[in-house]
Amino acid sequence: MAARDRARVTPPARFRLAELFAQPGLVVWCLYLILTPFYVVDSGLPQPGDALVFPLLPLALSRWDGKLDRTTSKMLRALLWFTIWVFVVNYAWAFIQWKWTKPEDFIIHPLFYAYNAAVLLAALILAKREPARFLRLTFDVMFWMIMFQVVASFFYRTDLYRGTLFFNSPNQLGYYSLLAACLFAMIQQPLGLSRLQASVGVTGCAYLAVLSSSRASLAGILILLLVLLVSNPRAIIAGSLLAFGLTFLGGPLSDAMEFTQYRALENREPEVSFAEERGYDRIWQSPEYLLTGAGEGDYARFGNPNQPAREIHSSLGTVVFGYGIVGVILFGLFAVRLVRGGALRTTIILIPATIYTVAHQGLRFTMFWVVIAVFVVLKQIEGRRPP
Repeated sequence: MAARDRARVTPPARFRLAELFAQPGLVVWCLYLILTPFYVVDSGLPQPGDALVFPLLPLALSRWDGKLDRTTSKMLRALLWFTIWVFVVNYAWAFIQWKWTKPEDFIIHPLFYAYNAAVLLAALILAKREPARFLRLTFDVMFWMIMFQVVASFFYRTDLYRGTLFFNSPNQLGYYSLLAACLFAMIQQPLGLSRLQASVGVTGCAYLAVLSSSRASLAGILILLLVLLVSNPRAIIAGSLLAFGLTFLGGPLSDAMEFTQYRALENREPEVSFAEERGYDRIWQSPEYLLTGAGEGDYARFGNPNQPAREIHSSLGTVVFGYGIVGVILFGLFAVRLVRGGALRTTIILIPATIYTVAHQGLRFTMFWVVIAVFVVLKQIEGRRPP
């Protein structure tokens, strides 16, 4: 990007506190990002940060003129139709199977999709007035939260082998770290932010991913590093030097690296294929559900006494089997409208963020939708820049 063009979108180095507190929606957005890594109740239940969507959405809507650019409106419309279909499928099966009470039943799952759509909408509205400031604020808050967790990992030990820090599971920590790394990589170059700060941030994310020993997260981080190596080699060199320095600190990193290597070579269920382990085989074993979908719940329908069924550990698998051909079309329409018009480099950075979802259900994780919001805002900035 030319220096003249970059100056049009790059905010001042510091976001004045007076300007921040004059926009209460941004204050709540910062608090939401700060509280996201802190889990205090069981997974699947609302966490402290989740409650902030209730003031966040009204505050965003109160200053909204009701308008968004055409491409963003079309994208949100497709997401709305997919979310409605999620409600229709799950509540129809809840009525048919009469499964209403347990969390693993059909009732709670549509609420995740509605919640994440609300967070995406609120973020896009907050960014509408000053998109570059919104991105810079998001970058800075996420950077310092990653740094806090890196430091905390040396004092707050939750597991001997796989770190969780303040999350409930190592996979949550790994996925959060991967998404934060993608966020740093997306924002740094278009806004002309410090390469050193972005390199430190990505290195911290890689450290936390190693600490979690999440294979899917580490695979995504490695792909992201390859992308950055091509587009910004100096950032990778700086990050590599930082990572090399971290290896001498010992502590949790040395244990995590050893256990990560063990997990990478481990085949925990040699008699079960990857498709069977993650639930993909349900798609071709029960093709009668592929038109309208089986919903998310009452997984005992697909199990047997020797191997009780669980949810499908894949976002794509869940969309295909849970919501059928109709759901695939609606979600595919959303995905196409999301990436259409985006810069090639920024779009490629979305790929590592989706690697995790091959082996896990990542659509419920709200930080994924924060990254989607950042991608959309960057696409809007690129669209406004004169040729």
